[in-house]
Parts: sequence; C-alpha cells; structure tokens
Amino acid sequence: MMILEAFLLQLEIMIGLILFAMIIIGIIIRSRKAELKKRELKLKLQENFPEAWKEILRKKVIFYKELDDEDKSLFEKRIQLFISSKNIDGVGTEIDDSIKLMVASSAVIPSFAFPGYNYPSVSTILLYPNSFDEEFKTERYKGHKEFITGMVGDGAMNGTVILSKPELEKAFDGIPHKTNVGIHEFVHLLDKEDGAIDGIPKLLIEDTHIDPWLFEIKKEMRKMEKGNSDINPYGITNNAEFLAVVSEYFFDNPDKFKRRHPELYSFLSTFFYPDFNELEERT
Repeated sequence: MMILEAFLLQLEIMIGLILFAMIIIGIIIRSRKAELKKRELKLKLQENFPEAWKEILRKKVIFYKELDDEDKSLFEKRIQLFISSKNIDGVGTEIDDSIKLMVASSAVIPSFAFPGYNYPSVSTILLYPNSFDEEFKTERYKGHKEFITGMVGDGAMNGTVILSKPELEKAFDGIPHKTNVGIHEFVHLLDKEDGAIDGIPKLLIEDTHIDPWLFEIKKEMRKMEKGNSDINPYGITNNAEFLAVVSEYFFDNPDKFKRRHPELYSFLSTFFYPDFNELEERT
C-alpha cells in the first residue's frame, strides 16, 4: 500500500511539473509572438506613407485635407498604426486600400488630439455589403424593418466594429455632410472606455463639465423634438446616440455646425480638443 501511495505521489508531482512546464512554454511562446508583432509593427511604421494613400486621403477625407503639413504627417502615422494593428475585413464584399483608409480615418479623426490612443479594445472591423438587422443579416424580405448601418459589438462580438460599406463610402466622398457612420461608431467606442456607452465619455470629459453637458443635451433634444434643429433626429434616442450624432456633424461639417450650434460646438471642442486655442487655429 505504501509503495502504491509513493508511486501515486510521484506521479502527481510529475504531472504537476509537466503542467508547470507547459504553462512556462506557453508564456514564452506568447511573449515571443508579441515581441515579433511589435517588431513587425515598428518596421511597418518606419515605412514611408504611400503617395497613393495620400491622394486618397486628399480626395476623400476633408479633415485630413485641412490639416497643416505637420499634422498631416501625424495623421498618416496614426493611420498606419491603426491599419497595421487591426483586422479590417469584408463580409460578402471586397475591400481595398481606399476602404481601409476610410475605416482608419473614422477612428483617427475623433481621437486625433490623443496621439497615443489606438482603441485597445478593438481588434476587428468588419465591412458588410449593405445595412443589416440585429441578426447581422443583409437580405431584404417582407416585414424587414431594421436597417443598421453600423454597430459596436458586444458579448461574443466584443472587440468588433461592423460598418456598412456603402454608408462608409457615402460618408467619405470628399463633400461636407452631417452624418458619418464610421465616426459615429468610433465615438461610441470612446464613450465606452469608462465601461458604459451613455453619452458621458469619461475619457474626454471632466467631472465639472458633466452636469452642464447633460443640461445642453436636454435643451437640444427639446428643440429636435419640436423640429427646430437640423441635427439628425436619431440623436433623440438617448444620450449616447446624441453624442455620436452631434460628433458626426462636428467633424464632418465643422463650419456649419459652429454657426448653427455654437454652444454644442464649444462643448465638443473641449471634449475632442482639450487645447481649444489649437482648434481655433485649425478652424
């Protein structure tokens, strides 16, 4: 009996040592993969920004076109970082460099004042050939009422952003708009950094500005409900959608937004450009 117990004890120790060794090996492999990925990314960022990409940005991204040379260079590096570190794929549709640049621009524009930020919670952006329903279906059928053009994934889809390719292309046609599905969804992600998509982006807003911001939201929503505002009425849905909707307008058509909504413009300037003087120089 004692021999059996000793054998079982030795066996248990051996199994423990094997499991420990497997864990250590796994950690080493993951560490080496992470290091290789960092090296690949570093080399990628050292490459010159393709001239063809610059031409696409000049034609399609108004925000980029209006930057000075120094900020253009920074924008390009941010674009390279995003494209190199995220998976951007099409689902039932082909995507090219132009689409990838639109996706990356959607991410970089609202976070441009924060150079070190690269959406750590996002790993994948999926482009759909059309709008879709809550089951991610793009087919049209009788009684089909919901047409979603963009979504920040949750649950099993956490870390994923889904965008309608046609809507994204429409947003980046080089013409000022009040809507931009890409910017809309990436603003939701900035809002989500504190754990909740609620229209109060703790990453961007100081505590002292929260109550005045909520008051401003209610004030503008009342105007929207009465039809006295040119802001997309979808913003009435809730505070989170309001933030995303007005941010689209703010970035896509800043001059018009400033004329029509000076108080909102001031709030968003404070959120997205902490150095307001720098913003004034751009506009």
